[in-house]
Amino acid sequence: RRIADLPIAVVIATRPPQTPSGPLAELSAARGGERLLPGPLSQVGVAELGTRHGAPPAEAVVRAVHDASGGNPFLAGLLMDELEALALDLASPATATRVGTLGPSAVSRALLARLPPDAAALAGGAAVLGARSEPALAATLAGLPADRVAAAVDALVAGNVLAGHGERLAFVHPVIREAVLAQLAPGERASLHATAARALQAADAPGARIAAHLVLAPTGTLPSAASLLREAGTALLADGDAATAAAHLARALDETPREQELQAALGTALLRAGEPARAREHLRAAAAAAPTGYERAALLGDAASATALVDGAGVAVAELRAHLADWPEPGADPARLTLEARLATLSALLPEEHVEAAQRLLAFADLPGDSPQERALLALVAQRGRYDVLPAREVRALATRALGDGAFLDDTFNSADGLLGWLVAVISLASAEGTELARVEIERARELLRRSGSPVEFALVSIAAAWLAWRTGDVAAAEAESEAALAAADDEAPSAQVAAIRATTTHCFVLAALERGDRAGAAAALETFDATSRDDAHVIPATSLREARALLALVDGDPAAARTEALAIGEEVRAARLDTPTLAWRAAAALAALRLGDQDEAHALAEEHLALARRWGTATDTGIALRLQAKVDRGRRVALLIEAAAVLEASPARLELAGALVDLGEAMRVERRRKDAHEPLLRGAELAAACRAPVLRQRALDSLAALGDRPRKLMFSGEESLTASERRVARLAIDGRSNRGIAQELFVTPKTVENHLGRVYVKLGITSRRELAGHLG
Repeated sequence: RRIADLPIAVVIATRPPQTPSGPLAELSAARGGERLLPGPLSQVGVAELGTRHGAPPAEAVVRAVHDASGGNPFLAGLLMDELEALALDLASPATATRVGTLGPSAVSRALLARLPPDAAALAGGAAVLGARSEPALAATLAGLPADRVAAAVDALVAGNVLAGHGERLAFVHPVIREAVLAQLAPGERASLHATAARALQAADAPGARIAAHLVLAPTGTLPSAASLLREAGTALLADGDAATAAAHLARALDETPREQELQAALGTALLRAGEPARAREHLRAAAAAAPTGYERAALLGDAASATALVDGAGVAVAELRAHLADWPEPGADPARLTLEARLATLSALLPEEHVEAAQRLLAFADLPGDSPQERALLALVAQRGRYDVLPAREVRALATRALGDGAFLDDTFNSADGLLGWLVAVISLASAEGTELARVEIERARELLRRSGSPVEFALVSIAAAWLAWRTGDVAAAEAESEAALAAADDEAPSAQVAAIRATTTHCFVLAALERGDRAGAAAALETFDATSRDDAHVIPATSLREARALLALVDGDPAAARTEALAIGEEVRAARLDTPTLAWRAAAALAALRLGDQDEAHALAEEHLALARRWGTATDTGIALRLQAKVDRGRRVALLIEAAAVLEASPARLELAGALVDLGEAMRVERRRKDAHEPLLRGAELAAACRAPVLRQRALDSLAALGDRPRKLMFSGEESLTASERRVARLAIDGRSNRGIAQELFVTPKTVENHLGRVYVKLGITSRRELAGHLG
């Protein structure tokens, strides 16, 4: 998808894709490619083409040929060749009346009808073998002895069926090959494919080539047909061609009906090929005959995924519960855990299932995390614990066990679906103030990304980094990681997963943009999400975006809209049991109520938020709640802010500490405690500058100026004028990365890197990379 800026050219000559999906269709629709469509010949062009037969054709003949061929040069040429073969004068207007009786297929049949029997038979063998085939093998299919092959080839070349002599028999045009195939009866064609398969096997041809004929040959063609078709189908599935893989595996199953492994493989291929109804049928049959409980569980889980696509997630959840109710192995059997993990994942999509899902998940809280199934469940248990507001220390322990000192990452890397579980665990860990381990996991993931990885995987790791940066108060990093995730997902095809990535990332980006005072950037990010993904987002990411909309409304001076958005969050999260203090919707609602003059509502919301934060137990969220309480309780404002600052000193949330200190200094100044106000304002300004939070820093400086103080200069330097993404690119350039290397690491184009560096040079007043290190501290 990002080949346009690499020293690679991919040129594909093809007829229009016949299906709306698959690699060819994706390339045809890709924004990064240039699609060249040869235009049809004009009537002037058709007339020029006709001069190869001698005198210019009559205008009426030109019009008739143009209409019949649609301006296709090949078909126009064939029509004129056929008219000449019929001894019709192209210069005579009367010839135009005969053109309408000749279509492309008729022309092709006319070409073939004039062939001698040996040439026609050889053409049939070559057509069955493919667009380019070996003469000897085509002769075998045609039943021609070796001494008659050369004459047959000469006749095909002379008849414009084959394009010259050579080691391969190449048809002049696909239309001709299709016309040859169309003249073969179905039984005759299948028999030729069977002959081809036997001949290729005798010649020790690759199994995939033999299988390509077996898939069109009668059952029983070869004793080894089932194994050849299975191997080819498995390889095709690994290469991503699920539809062709399914055709091969289905044909293999014809050879050995009810063979369990084949049914399982066919079900998997059909599920990937977008045929969930057929997939479910085979997956269930394979599960019923599975030799082990683990294999049975995996197949039943895949069948439930197919059910979710056919009948909805609710039906799939009921299906999995029924399997688990009858499962012979209790407790922590790995097979049962496979089903439990699938059930938990599906239940997470359904608000009405969250209560029962939570009760079921917490039963796995004591798993040691020794297997991929246990780690996947523990990640979901940690997430559930965050939503249920278990003590943060318990959630931290659960997430730590799920991550397994890198084992979870090793289980799931190079699988975007699996990496979602890792992301859930890291976000739970960071939310519960497991900051250092979260940072280690993210850096470990980055290292894996440098060696391999997809844009979606890069986006998932960037989301984890953005959330950690926001929780620790690094506004610049939160912005940069969010921008990187959005850029990585930009070229991805629409899907629920991609919409969730965009929603989560947009939420974090808006928070950082508003903290920087970039109202326009925040609004633009929300507008972009609405235009691309809003209708596809699931409840959790969509709900988090409501907080971003509420905060933007407060910045815009529209507390009524902010209150509506924030209270809507409350309704959604309480109904779905997702009410965690890390999504601080009550803060936005309370501030909106305060501006609307509803003091009682503001007090009630602030009290609820503080109680929830104390129950959760992190210093970060307790300090945030105390800051909110101070805003609505003016009588205890200074005392509450002193407590908030003291609590936040023990947290990793440097930006929240800076905010509490600035709030405290302002409150003390209002109470005329000028001397006491100086220190928290000065320290708050320094912390805000370190966090790259210019709005908060300016508030502190304004308050210090109102005290008559002249603090040491805290204005942003040239470096501090850079955006987060510009700073990130500049740092990588200082480390010696080339533009292309930076682009590969950040999953952007070299042109994007070049543009970032250009803006960096202008802002720093420099002209080259060599000067960067001296201007960035």
